[in-house]
Amino acid sequence: MNGQYLKGILAIAILIVGLGLAGCEKYALDRQMEELCKNDGGVKVYETVTLSPEMFDRWGDPFPGWRERKPEDRLGPDYLYVMEIVDIKHGDAFKGEGELRRFSTRIYRRFDSKLMGEAISYGRSGGDFIVIDHPTSKRCPIYKTDDEWVIKSVFLKRGE
Repeated sequence: MNGQYLKGILAIAILIVGLGLAGCEKYALDRQMEELCKNDGGVKVYETVTLSPEMFDRWGDPFPGWRERKPEDRLGPDYLYVMEIVDIKHGDAFKGEGELRRFSTRIYRRFDSKLMGEAISYGRSGGDFIVIDHPTSKRCPIYKTDDEWVIKSVFLKRGE
């Protein structure tokens, strides 16, 4: 065998190994995210509040129009709505780097600062070998939005 032939085989082997390892970050972050979700994710309700039917819109949302208001005003003067995003692993997903984040939405009663409920989820973006147009992403637990679930879990309509 000549040297060129061996160099070609070595190059192909390195390429195959590289392709095999590419995306490993994505799968490692997905496993980490799923473990975090299992231990910490989901909606937790510590206290519910029963509101009159007039406090709900036609779609069953308490505090009609809350989606259009600033976060600090979403739930009126008696409750505080707090959203937080924490980077667990920072990266540029459009460059193939993986990123992992923790999303938290909490509701507090203002007069005593009691935590009424919280929704915690995790999301992964990137970690892809090749990014075409947009990086892949994954989130858990899977539900519409954290804010909607926690708000509808803490605030219940009287008579239901």
